[in-house]
Amino acid sequence: MSEEKLNDIKILLEDIKGILLLTDQEKIEEAKKKLLKSGSIEETVYKLCDGVNSTTEIANTIQKDNKYTLTVLGTLRQKGLIKTIEKDGKKIHEQRF
Repeated sequence: MSEEKLNDIKILLEDIKGILLLTDQEKIEEAKKKLLKSGSIEETVYKLCDGVNSTTEIANTIQKDNKYTLTVLGTLRQKGLIKTIEKDGKKIHEQRF
């Protein structure tokens, strides 16, 4: 499959995701509240998963070591709240919702 076709599919899927997020916003927010306790380290790390921050940058912000931060990120990933992507040769974390 050509790169152009794959890009078209990616754009279409992002559009579909956007529509689903808009229509199910209340349910998504309710689910996030259940999965992220207010004031918890998971909530703090989740907020830092903005598509810009790497593990090291998140660790520095929360003043914890990388191993601890990776554990929290792993938990958030298992809950389906974040994903890790490569951007400009750097692994960063972003929220799914």
